[in-house]
Amino acid sequence: TLAESTFGRAGFLFVSANMFIMSYGAMISYLMIVKDTLPVVLGISLEDDYMRRTVLTITSLLIMLPLSCQRDMADLAKTSRVSVLFDCAIVGILAVFAPVKENIAKEGGFIEVVKMSTIRPDTIFVGLGVLSFAFVCQHSAFIIAGSLAMPTRKRWSQVTNLSLVVCAILATMCGTFGYLGFLESTDGNILNNFSGDKIDDSTARAAN
Repeated sequence: TLAESTFGRAGFLFVSANMFIMSYGAMISYLMIVKDTLPVVLGISLEDDYMRRTVLTITSLLIMLPLSCQRDMADLAKTSRVSVLFDCAIVGILAVFAPVKENIAKEGGFIEVVKMSTIRPDTIFVGLGVLSFAFVCQHSAFIIAGSLAMPTRKRWSQVTNLSLVVCAILATMCGTFGYLGFLESTDGNILNNFSGDKIDDSTARAAN
């Protein structure tokens, strides 16, 4: 890495420690999502903490841990493609089935919704906290760049530009349809706003 080339082993250890800290935060977020969504898909009651923890433990040891132990990011190419398809499916289901029209009509129209949705100083740091944990993949940039078959500057530019454009589109759609669909009742995990007893709800949770 750049820090290793400049500061030697001390730079390498410093970057590695920071990458671990950022990865730890992302890991906690993923585990919370799995605990919130997978038990619902399996029909486990939200009140049954023991079974929810059991499902989380088994899923973590049998699926997430083996995937995380890969030495080369290129080995995850197939699972990454599936993950991107699932992300698109979640956003698509949200855009189609979120009660956007009903909520906008209930609040008196789109203009009224916009008026109520101005920046609120008392909650802005909550939103920034969510965003900071959502974008915690930049520490993988060097690993991904090194996994390219031909790691040239042009190819790296193409990969990052395409990835950022796709992520921006999906995030914008998810945020827009999610908020307009549930307004002030929007949960931190948007899928929790759905009842969970419909096919589309269960499909989105399984894809998540």
